[in-house]
Amino acid sequence: PETREGLPGSFAELPSGVTHYELRGDPDSGCVVLIHGNAAPYVSWDNTIEDLVGAGLRVLRYDVIGHGFSDRPRRPTYDKALYVEQLAQLIDRLDVPYPVSVVGTSQGGSIGACFAAANPGKVERLALLAPLFDDAAGSGSPLFKILSTRLAGELLLQLAGDSKLSDLSNRISSPDKKVSLESEVAKQWRFRGKRRAILANWRGDSFTNPQAAYENVTAQGIPTLLTWGTEDKLIPEDSMRRMRDLLPDIEYHEIDGASHLAHYEYPERINPILIRFLTRPAS
Repeated sequence: PETREGLPGSFAELPSGVTHYELRGDPDSGCVVLIHGNAAPYVSWDNTIEDLVGAGLRVLRYDVIGHGFSDRPRRPTYDKALYVEQLAQLIDRLDVPYPVSVVGTSQGGSIGACFAAANPGKVERLALLAPLFDDAAGSGSPLFKILSTRLAGELLLQLAGDSKLSDLSNRISSPDKKVSLESEVAKQWRFRGKRRAILANWRGDSFTNPQAAYENVTAQGIPTLLTWGTEDKLIPEDSMRRMRDLLPDIEYHEIDGASHLAHYEYPERINPILIRFLTRPAS
């Protein structure tokens, strides 16, 4: 508790674990929830939140369990159910009224879809920024299998330095933006348990194909936005093509030259798309 008092943002004690969050904007406006991915915690929304609040939206961003300054509970696996429970508990604790809009990037996109599927009628709009679709890239590789194996995974992660684990070279193209975000990502390594949390995430079901959740989103008729950068090295174009086939009414924007964390690297291109989508009158 003493350490948390010196950290930015706020903290909520939830059954799933203490959660680091920031809630800003007009309480009378509809709330937009920002869900980060595995690459970087809630600081990856630093270039997004100001513009959304400035557009009149109420915005909630938070650190998913195991990331940033949220708890790293001692569990053998972190699964989709845990992430959905955490978000539901946080919304309830903060008395945020439903329905909410959700913006998720990478694994955060699949968390958002799973949340919508588990809570029918509570998600008004869903924006997916290079979301996880299909099984995660590399999840069938020998390295992934080693990391998923007990003891071998622990040993391999212990041998990897913090700087290596914070490296965003395959997620951001701009050197300046890469250095800026890496310095923020590195702060979460000051607190023990991060490596354990990484393994718990890999060993759960979070990287398995979330197609059923996306199908549920379609069945509910939730307006959905999809963006993808042409230089994304983590989410293949074929996956995004299959997602567009699965969600035929999806609004799609291809960001030329953008890498995986396009919303952080090119906020001047992504934010206007998000604002138009999130503030458009309901049809």
